Amino acid sequence: MIRRFAAGTAVATGLTLALTGCLGEAKNTAGEAGENIRLTAAQVLGKTADKTAQTDTFKAEVTVDGKLTQGSMNMKMTMETRLRPEVAMRMVTAPTSVAGQTVPGMEMRLVGDAMYMKMPQMAARNGGKPWARISLDAVGQAAGGVNYRQLLDQAKQQSPADQVKMFTTSKDVQQVGAETVDGVRTTHYKGTFNPQEALTKLDPQSRQAMERTYAQLGTTAIPFDLWVGDDSLPRKMTMSMQTAMGTMSTTALYRDYGKPIQVAVPPASEVGDMKMPSLGN
Repeated sequence: MIRRFAAGTAVATGLTLALTGCLGEAKNTAGEAGENIRLTAAQVLGKTADKTAQTDTFKAEVTVDGKLTQGSMNMKMTMETRLRPEVAMRMVTAPTSVAGQTVPGMEMRLVGDAMYMKMPQMAARNGGKPWARISLDAVGQAAGGVNYRQLLDQAKQQSPADQVKMFTTSKDVQQVGAETVDGVRTTHYKGTFNPQEALTKLDPQSRQAMERTYAQLGTTAIPFDLWVGDDSLPRKMTMSMQTAMGTMSTTALYRDYGKPIQVAVPPASEVGDMKMPSLGN
């Protein structure tokens, strides 16, 4: 289980880099730069996707709760991501409960063409060194042939904007009201989207990776909630998916858009190479 969890986390992290008409008639009064324009909920999502795509850095706190056939799961992680000029990410997970077992916390750093993972159970298979280096090519092979090098190139143009782009295909998105999130004034929107329609909004490489994910999940319509700040940037996002494996709910809080982020490669003396287990086994 530990092995599959570590491999799955690595692949999910890679996918995270990539993510990210006449619809609902709810109205919004935009507050950015003195604007006072009444927009439909759908137009607000489009504007948010465009604005977010321009950001180079952000931080996020993500919580995943699942009621799966194998048992319950609860995962909490923090992430800091830089998309340009070079993609880099640092992710730290708290101890995670999976089907009644506790998986120790871990740290992952994505720098250049490699992923570095620090997890006690992996160190035992890595010559005792605290960090394991896994090439992105190996991650792609474990995920069934996804080209993660190309995906990283695409990620340079992406941010949470990809997820908001998918939301823009919703036929029922509507404004809920004004709410404060993490000390920031926001407007709350909610709706549902069909993943097959939503994937058409993504670039080919991101779409390929996400198609594999949704095919494995077996999900159809996905409910979402999105809280958008007056600066047209997403501050909170939730999704709930009924999948072939059970129910999965995700909550993400976003902050610190545009602030400097540096992710360092661990010291060479503390790093060992490790083979990536196949997720197809």
